Parts: sequence; C-alpha cells; structure tokens
Amino acid sequence: METIIALLMFVGTEQKLTEMTWTPSISKCLEKKRIATRNSNATYMCSKVKAELSADNKILKIEKLK
Repeated sequence: METIIALLMFVGTEQKLTEMTWTPSISKCLEKKRIATRNSNATYMCSKVKAELSADNKILKIEKLK
C-alpha cells in the first residue's frame, strides 16, 4: 500500500464513491477536479489515500481515506 493523491468521484444522493484516479500531485488533482466539476453533476474531491496500485498506476483498492 502506498500513500498517494487521488481524485475521487462521488455520485447519487447518498454520495457513493464510484471512481478513483491517481494523480501525481495535488496541483494536478485540483486542475482535473476543476475541469470535471464544470462538465459533470457529480461531486469530486482530492484526497490523500492509502491505496494499492497496479503496474500502470491504476488504483485497485483504497484502504484508508486520510
């Protein structure tokens, strides 16, 4: 498990986590969040998380939100 910065997407009235994307830095995460928020009705959040990553930096599993 690694500590990374992730862009998280929540949808629905109960705000269910549906998508997680690895980002290299908080500034890149905030940039992607601004673009996604303009183009969607979902709620986005940048967060530091403990996650298991694949070889190509895709998030397989999040252990803990910080």
